[in-house]
Amino acid sequence: MTLDTSAHTRRRRTHHAQRRRAPPGSTATAVGPRPCASVPVPPVPGTALAVSLGLMAAGMWLVALVWLVIEIGGGPAQLSLVAVGPALGIVITALVGGVLADRVPQRKILIAVFVVKAAMVALATTLAWTGHLEFWHLALIGLGVGMADGFEYPAYSALLPSIVPPRDLLAANGIEGVIRPAFMQAAGPALAGAVIASYSPTAALGVVAVLEAATAVFLLRLRPTPLRRDMSTEQAHPLRAAAADLADGFRYMARTPWLLSTLLFGSAITFVLMGPIEVLIPFVIKEIPGGGPGAHALVLAAFGAGGAVGSLAMAPGLSRDGI
Repeated sequence: MTLDTSAHTRRRRTHHAQRRRAPPGSTATAVGPRPCASVPVPPVPGTALAVSLGLMAAGMWLVALVWLVIEIGGGPAQLSLVAVGPALGIVITALVGGVLADRVPQRKILIAVFVVKAAMVALATTLAWTGHLEFWHLALIGLGVGMADGFEYPAYSALLPSIVPPRDLLAANGIEGVIRPAFMQAAGPALAGAVIASYSPTAALGVVAVLEAATAVFLLRLRPTPLRRDMSTEQAHPLRAAAADLADGFRYMARTPWLLSTLLFGSAITFVLMGPIEVLIPFVIKEIPGGGPGAHALVLAAFGAGGAVGSLAMAPGLSRDGI
């Protein structure tokens, strides 16, 4: 009995020594997710820059669009018409984008998305600069930007697990929950407010186009990542197989209560909260003496800072639960 115990002790010591000597990322140290790991999102500098620039461009677009509508004489009704375009575009393409992200390299999808977005924003900038911009132009361009976003979100969500080790994925998602509001709702609007106050909404749109193009350039420099799905095993026609995947997604959503509830809750919050924030707050600020793009950017920046602080506050609970 004593011999068995000693042997067991030696085996445990050897196992712990191997774990200490194992290099980071090896299977010997993969003992589960590390929620508090200090990893960038993603752990590739070019990707991190691309994510940051893309989020900042999206935040600038929100502010520049509002004050461009106001500059050409629009009110809440016209802004509502323009603002519904991006949301409708995402609804149209998000499901198709999810199916495509399983079948086409996500890096290629993201590059195409940002090239298209840069071209559409550049078109809006040109029309505004030449004095030919009308509300229906902004509505159609906003719809196109939203349709591109519908392909962007699934592609990025599928790309992240391909470039981040599984044990760091939880930490990566947590850090993204901080940088998304920090860049999209704080830094982006702040930069847009500064550009509009110094120059014009059209100049802010031009900066957005440059940021979108720069994002595509950084993505071009990334190392291609293989698809995690083996397409060689599929027997059906690609379109038929994609339609089957789409139907499976609907069925999974319908029979998964927590997923359906989350989607319905997110839709309700967007309708009740985000709509008024995007459409009504700019006109409330405009009626306040001294209110303008700078004040609007400050309000959105405070909203984004609150989101970042909330994400940080939730991190310890997620770390303890391991979710």
